[in-house]
Amino acid sequence: MKKEKAIKQKVRHYLDGIYCKSEVTELLKNMQNPEMQNIIEEVADELWEENMEQPPFHSDIEHEQYRREAATLLKKINKRSSYKKMMWAAACITLIIMIGLGVNSYRFTQIEKPLYTEISTSFGEKKEWTLPDGSKVNLNACTTLRYPERFTEKERKIELTGEAFFQVNRDEKKPFIIKTAGFDVKVLGTCFDVKSYENNETSLVSVKSGKVQVELPEAMMKLVANEQLQINRQSNEYTKRKESYQHAMAWLQNTLHYNKTPLYDVIKDLERIYNCRIKFAPNQQFNYHLSGEHDNINLQAVLKSIEHATGVKYKKEKDYILLYQ
Repeated sequence: MKKEKAIKQKVRHYLDGIYCKSEVTELLKNMQNPEMQNIIEEVADELWEENMEQPPFHSDIEHEQYRREAATLLKKINKRSSYKKMMWAAACITLIIMIGLGVNSYRFTQIEKPLYTEISTSFGEKKEWTLPDGSKVNLNACTTLRYPERFTEKERKIELTGEAFFQVNRDEKKPFIIKTAGFDVKVLGTCFDVKSYENNETSLVSVKSGKVQVELPEAMMKLVANEQLQINRQSNEYTKRKESYQHAMAWLQNTLHYNKTPLYDVIKDLERIYNCRIKFAPNQQFNYHLSGEHDNINLQAVLKSIEHATGVKYKKEKDYILLYQ
């Protein structure tokens, strides 16, 4: 009895426009469950009786047509299979909604799924893009950006995997939020860079101008111009440090710049830039961190610089480059 009462209540909430996404999802599942057939039909019958007793808001031809269609559907319910009866019952409920409350005066708040745009870059590719609010984005190689075609009235939320430099138009009433796999970045309007590749050991948030708020699972950090937050994706440890924005965003000028960056992340960058495979020799330790800048003329020049700094050698195999000591 409690379950039946709960189902009826959810149906009525749905019709009154008082519901959440989870309630609608549960209701739809119940409508496809043959065991709930009688309950759904009872609710449909009750609502039908209630609405038949109430005078219509409108008496035009369109609403009379809805009445006739609903009556026809109700007669067909008992002639259908269990599954189809559920679907017909759902159709009746929808028609009763329009009849009882009037199409133009119905208080139902439609659940609309926003349309999303997804842009991405491949190996060695960079791309410039303009978002719906006019904000500018520069995407680095192997990056994916996903955003709604229209931002909501309360926020501008996007999703990022990879690295991008943002020039966000200021809107104090509508914060700009970037969601990544491990943290969120929130701003009102500023210029900054976010690097969050899923296969990197670390993620970076670097600020050129304005203020940036980084929301981690168990912490929140605020950054200003020429500050950088380094996040270890494995341990969730983070470090806030001074970092010139020219260095942090050197990739925009086709230059490599690193500040105590794990060798593993540097190699991943090279794979994305040069569309190549680089492997570490098994059973060897490569716990190196690199600092410095390289003009990134070609892959071989970068690998030679790494060898000079760390002693890690390289050789070309069939379809990949092997690093060894």
